[in-house]
Amino acid sequence: MEPLAPPRHRPREPFARRVKRWLADHDPGGIDTTRALALGISFIIVIVTGYATSVGFRLGMDTTFPMMAGCAALVMISFNPGASVAAEGRTMLRLFGVSVAFLALLTAIGPGNGPANDMVQKLLLIPLSFIALALRRNGMDGQRLGLALIVVATVGTIIRPTRMEAAMLLIAFCQGALVAAAVRLSPWRPSAVNAFVDTTLDMQGAVASYLRELSAAVRENHPFPPDASEVLEHLRGRVWNALANAIAEDPAAHSDFEQLRVRFYRLRVAVQLLAGCVPKNTPDTVDWRQPFAAAADHIARRLEAVDVSDVHAEERFERAVAQLRHVAFSPDLPGEARFALLRALTAFDRLSMVVTGIAAAEMAPFPPPHPDAEPDVLPPPPKAIPVFVKGPDGRQILSAPYRVACQGAVATAITTAFDLLIHLDHAYWATMTVMFVIGNSVGETYTRVRYRTVGTLIGVALGFGLFVALEGQIWVMAAFCMLAQMIAVVTQKDRYDIASAAVGLSVVLGLHIISGLGPEGMIARVYETAIGAAVALAVSFMVLPVYLTDQVRPEVRALLRRCRSAFASWWPHPGETTSVAALVQDVRGLGLRLPHLGAEQVFGHSAGDVANIVSTLDVLITYLALMEDVAHRLAATNPSEQLVTVVEAARSRTLTAFEVVLGQAGPGSADAANPAVAAAVSTVLGLADDAKLRETLPLVADYLAYSEALLRPLRELNAGLRDKPWRKEDMIAAGAAPATPTP
Repeated sequence: MEPLAPPRHRPREPFARRVKRWLADHDPGGIDTTRALALGISFIIVIVTGYATSVGFRLGMDTTFPMMAGCAALVMISFNPGASVAAEGRTMLRLFGVSVAFLALLTAIGPGNGPANDMVQKLLLIPLSFIALALRRNGMDGQRLGLALIVVATVGTIIRPTRMEAAMLLIAFCQGALVAAAVRLSPWRPSAVNAFVDTTLDMQGAVASYLRELSAAVRENHPFPPDASEVLEHLRGRVWNALANAIAEDPAAHSDFEQLRVRFYRLRVAVQLLAGCVPKNTPDTVDWRQPFAAAADHIARRLEAVDVSDVHAEERFERAVAQLRHVAFSPDLPGEARFALLRALTAFDRLSMVVTGIAAAEMAPFPPPHPDAEPDVLPPPPKAIPVFVKGPDGRQILSAPYRVACQGAVATAITTAFDLLIHLDHAYWATMTVMFVIGNSVGETYTRVRYRTVGTLIGVALGFGLFVALEGQIWVMAAFCMLAQMIAVVTQKDRYDIASAAVGLSVVLGLHIISGLGPEGMIARVYETAIGAAVALAVSFMVLPVYLTDQVRPEVRALLRRCRSAFASWWPHPGETTSVAALVQDVRGLGLRLPHLGAEQVFGHSAGDVANIVSTLDVLITYLALMEDVAHRLAATNPSEQLVTVVEAARSRTLTAFEVVLGQAGPGSADAANPAVAAAVSTVLGLADDAKLRETLPLVADYLAYSEALLRPLRELNAGLRDKPWRKEDMIAAGAAPATPTP
């Protein structure tokens, strides 16, 4: 084949197109964009109605009344992730209940009635911070509930109402909450389920294009570029985001959505590995290219029109596969090419089965469960983390959420002391910053501190520029303030830096509109945010620190034990089998924590190249999923004892390789099985002339090939799980260690 051409320089995309592509990947179906729009509409309504209420009833709260109503809209929508109408309604009720309870307490205290009451409210933020952070023991719902409590409490601290004004603020909050609920829970909202289906269709089209390119490369004897699968990898994240939204919208159809995702996962992996089944440096005497390309074209056509049944096209596909099978057993081909074509036969068979399953899923009623789906069983709600857990040495220690809660109380006490002792003008900004940046670990806190500080600096600078350029244009500034809040809603999940900048911009503009905040106050917003961030980071590092890196190695070993257990349960082992499908989500969850894990290196807690560990685990589970598929299909063929013996040799080596990684066998144990596997491969090629075994041999060849490929990620993980810090170079060197080559 011709050498690969050097990569071409890609022109930079226009900004608007990049934003559109980012939204398509991170917000498929516009779920969060719609939430942001609902927030913007709610702001407009509550500002108008709040001002009208204050003027109409002569409350004398023309700014504070709509401000609290706007706070209610912000809490009800920003801290309520996209889900079904019923689920969002329940979350709104919880948020409303907690907020109203605090405002009732505020009415009883009445901080504006005297300095003693003011002091009580400021000191009240310390236990409130502990309670808000302790709610994280209940998962993300608890975390959002705690943040909502702090936002309402901080706004109450800013306003400093009298007892009567606090009662009016309670009414304002109710008014804003009702408006937000009416706007957000309206029927005019996109369907996350439809967005998930559309995303899988995008993946389907991308796979078809990939197969077309592979077919053309094979037919014309051109090199197939290794970066051709970039589009598929790019769409992978979009499918995951759409899946999460669809499950949130319709939890009862969880199993249905998951089945469809698994089908597309297997489809993507199968077509990517098909490129590895293309023989290289083969003589032109045997024509294998035409049937190979024809089979790939057929799968592409089926993906492009899954709802069309073409009997003649199926016949042409079967003829192409039959011709490819004939060529694969030709003695004129070298052993390596024959082995590759045997694997290609299995790959095309697998692709045909997966596409058939996808077609059945897409033509079935959706989203109710398909007849072949597992019974609908709602996942149990997450259990609350107890106060004390067992530590590494077996002793009872304070659990992570309560350690973080203690950190929050200490940090809030420090910022409150700044207010009381040195009269920091806007200490509530520092306190609110503490609550927003303090994370579930030192690494997460460091990451959020960095993004929050830089984002606030940028946001305030933009706000100051708009303040100078639009002086006197109150409604234009209000529009920018509202737009910034909407941007924060869309980006807060995946781009905390942008969300922080948007919040900083909206805060300084909003306070300028409401209270006439000037340049001095805007600068104070920056340095007091920095003070709060620095306090949160110092306390997170010094007071009962929580490090994710201390948990990573045990998690990886636990995942590997589950992988080995699943592999050991497959054919030819008799009994109940365990699938590796559930492990895919666990590895993804580990990958989502990568930025926080890497941040902990700053504090001397390095887990090495965790990104490489996660990608290696992903590769390992991909190969295991394929071996699971092959094992099930081999079991259905009832193979001869000769072929079972061949598979047993590879299976034994794989189990030993797992034992080496888990420390249950010596480092050279897996290599001792290499001669037996090499002999097994020779046996497979030697049996190619046996007509009785020809139907099963491609599956056996596939099993042996994946068994060989599985060794590399296991060797890399073995190097990574040693006591010394993980190093990417050591892992790559271990993975590339010599192994018995496949003929």
